[in-house]
Amino acid sequence: MDENRLREAGVDYDAALARFVGSRDIYERYLSKLLADTHTAEAEKAFAAGDYEEVLEQTHALKGLAGTLGLKGLYESSADIVKDLRDGKYETLHEKLAQMKEEWERICEVIRNA
Repeated sequence: MDENRLREAGVDYDAALARFVGSRDIYERYLSKLLADTHTAEAEKAFAAGDYEEVLEQTHALKGLAGTLGLKGLYESSADIVKDLRDGKYETLHEKLAQMKEEWERICEVIRNA
């Protein structure tokens, strides 16, 4: 993968690489696995079913994954949703989930082309 492309897309490559003990191969393997991750889709399904607890669980898991992989935009959007859900704020949840999905799709496209 082209680490400069990843950096330009907002990936904190160096910090994430450090979490993988400097192993570029392992880090990039995990980045590639994001393409098949289902947390975003599962959060959307849970939202459609009105299951905010499941939305929280799926979004929280995505937040951890994004943080570990250095995906700042995805981390921030998922963290915002987690905070709102914990605070009982549901008014903008639909919009924020759409933004999170958009960021997930964007970063997946970056990973595919990096």
